[in-house]
Amino acid sequence: MIKIERPKRPKMPIYNTKNSKLDRNAATETAMRDNLILLIDGAIPQFESIFERLSNGGKFTKAEAETLKAINFFADKTNFNNDEKLTTKKNMKFGVYKNDILRKHLKAIFSNKCAYCESNFTHVTPPDIEHFRPKAAINPFTNQIDEGLIYPGYYWLGADWDNLLWSCPLCNRKTKQIIPDFVDPMPVGKKNRFPVKSNRIRHHHEIVSDEEPHRLLIDPCKENPAEHLEFQLDGLVKAKQDNQGNVSAMGEASIPAYGLNRADLKRWRKEEIINIKGLLIGIKSILIRFIDETDPAIKVELEDEFLMIKGFIKHKFSPESQYLAQKEVTIDEFFIKEGIASIGFTKAGLLS
Repeated sequence: MIKIERPKRPKMPIYNTKNSKLDRNAATETAMRDNLILLIDGAIPQFESIFERLSNGGKFTKAEAETLKAINFFADKTNFNNDEKLTTKKNMKFGVYKNDILRKHLKAIFSNKCAYCESNFTHVTPPDIEHFRPKAAINPFTNQIDEGLIYPGYYWLGADWDNLLWSCPLCNRKTKQIIPDFVDPMPVGKKNRFPVKSNRIRHHHEIVSDEEPHRLLIDPCKENPAEHLEFQLDGLVKAKQDNQGNVSAMGEASIPAYGLNRADLKRWRKEEIINIKGLLIGIKSILIRFIDETDPAIKVELEDEFLMIKGFIKHKFSPESQYLAQKEVTIDEFFIKEGIASIGFTKAGLLS
């Protein structure tokens, strides 16, 4: 997992074009507006503009309309109350996050790789558009132990730009996987898991930023995963320790939640370690031969070989390449262990 710079929300019709009603039936829409006026306080900054349009019969963007429908359904205490679902109705369906233009933006931002495991997977399976904060129900996942679902989830964030990520199905869904050091397959994958230390927000009037200091899952668009995860040279991932030996709580919660130690994932990271080490050893050998060589013609040949392998290595570190967090550890370890800066061979120079 690496840090991803998420840009501000791009302009696209689902977020910018106000042409959506709440319901095609005029009477149903009027009733929904009346209910939403009671549920939404116009003094709350994030709903100030929406409240005004609710009151005067205005239209909404698709994202706004879906959010209002979610509030109407999930904030209704006859449907959900005291962490339980009371109604027999099916949960409302969210659809804005499936928008094709939105998907293209997310695909580009995450370089067509899973936001969590960094696998390039879309040539074998379609992507999941992942809701970082679960929209319908929450598994508190306290102490990395699955619990019963609490209702509702973060329903008002179902269409929120900052809550959506590009994910592979194995990180986003819960499945049983082989994990090193465990005999039986373990349930891993995020699904509804979302642990917080305390002060969980439960209502659309509350501010998400108030919960951020208590969040335990790594959001690759908010913090640098390298501060919480330690990628080892055997392909395993561990929670990072600070200088006082304190283990990162975010790292501990995120590894099982995203299934970052799935056996197949560990194996592919190990493959990348082997590939990178082979290229580095090869280019080091060429450089040493180049320094010692006196024949100009052979030096030209060695230089061509050096540049060719350097190109391969640079490609391995391109934004679209898999498992960059693992590769950074591998190349750092190589330069520290080999002690070859004295001959002018540095990581910065290699990747420049």
